Amino acid sequence: MKRSVKSISILPAYPLKVAVALAGAALVSFGLSTARADDLPVWDDQTYEGQSAVIEQLNKEFEAAHPGVTIKRTARTFDDMKLTLKLAVSAGDGPVVTKVNQGAGDMGAMVKEGLLLPVDDYIKKYGWDKRQSDSVLARDRWDGAKFGVGKTYGISGLAEIVGLYYNKKILADAGVAVPQTFEEFLAGLDKLKEKGVAPFMMGTAKQHLALHMIGAIEQAHIDASNRAELDDLIYGRGGSWNTKANIESAKLVQKWAQGGYFFPGFEGISGDDAVQLFISGQGAFLISGTWYFGDMQHNPDIGFMAIPAPKGIAKPLSVGGVDLAWAITSLAKDKTKQDLAGDYIDYMVSEKAAETWANAGYLPATSLAPDAKPKLTPLLTSGIEMWKTLNANDALGHYPDWSSPTMLKTIDDNTPLLLSGNITPEAFVDAMDKDYQAYLKDKK
Repeated sequence: MKRSVKSISILPAYPLKVAVALAGAALVSFGLSTARADDLPVWDDQTYEGQSAVIEQLNKEFEAAHPGVTIKRTARTFDDMKLTLKLAVSAGDGPVVTKVNQGAGDMGAMVKEGLLLPVDDYIKKYGWDKRQSDSVLARDRWDGAKFGVGKTYGISGLAEIVGLYYNKKILADAGVAVPQTFEEFLAGLDKLKEKGVAPFMMGTAKQHLALHMIGAIEQAHIDASNRAELDDLIYGRGGSWNTKANIESAKLVQKWAQGGYFFPGFEGISGDDAVQLFISGQGAFLISGTWYFGDMQHNPDIGFMAIPAPKGIAKPLSVGGVDLAWAITSLAKDKTKQDLAGDYIDYMVSEKAAETWANAGYLPATSLAPDAKPKLTPLLTSGIEMWKTLNANDALGHYPDWSSPTMLKTIDDNTPLLLSGNITPEAFVDAMDKDYQAYLKDKK
């Protein structure tokens, strides 16, 4: 609200003719004449009802503070965004500001083709590095083919943690305590199954619940003090996915799928539909991210926690970090448009926006202002405490699909085969590693 209106406040101080004459110079100087009259095409992935309402509110507030600017919003699902964003920008008919998935598959590929602009000048101008940690901003850095270093190409508005949703009533009715260790977690699953309750809600027809389950289980077995191997994999520095730990995680998830631990018919249920079934009380546990807080808060029986770690792991990793980054595309042809895009992104990661997200039940990546008094839901309170702990322990993990341009497709293609028993856990992990090694070879 405090930006981009300098020339407006200047004009009334001059007589009319002088003001008109100076207005042109002032507007050219501040580069605002085109910006105020222009549309700002923006793509985001906030398609869930609660998230979409927040974006609409923030857009209206931005427009009110920028007379003449109209946000042309397009909301696309994560998968639709992956399919269309790069093509649209390449064709010159896409967004000026967009959300983009970090990692080699999307942000890395777009940076390589010059389709995204660095935002380092705006980080310095607005002090984004004072609002979010350097390790979080590093997830938007690329130096050629190197991930995690170099220029910064985006910044996120929401924090994300993949954790364990649980239904307190279902657990209590089955005589199962909320697990504190991974061993207790496994025992609780067995007891739920014996009682005839679906331990896990799952859906694999769309979205990525199985990917998040496999990654979350595997990373909960990694102590933050031993995270270097995972970091090297994700940032393309080398290593192998073909490890005993990854095979054991795949074995466990395959056992759950084959042994009746998932909600019946999960192969034909989308991830979003599985979430709605969980909210309605059809399953005891669901592994997914904080982006569902807005939906989950409608059932007061639902709680959220980190995946319980096995004994001996003091500071387990949790998959997560931040949501898709706000970025400026190469369609921002001139400085005026680029500055307007930077200003829009600044508002989206402002303390005011963070409070709006918190009031809606979501976990903001930007710290709240000291005098902010958001209405925190129990879920959001849990999420904020987890976020603080993970950052204090350097225990934010990674999404496995960030490790290569094709890893998401490789995992999505092979996960149904793993869960149906058509491939072994060893073959599943081998497919991931073959994908990764081919990527490393191409980088050279």
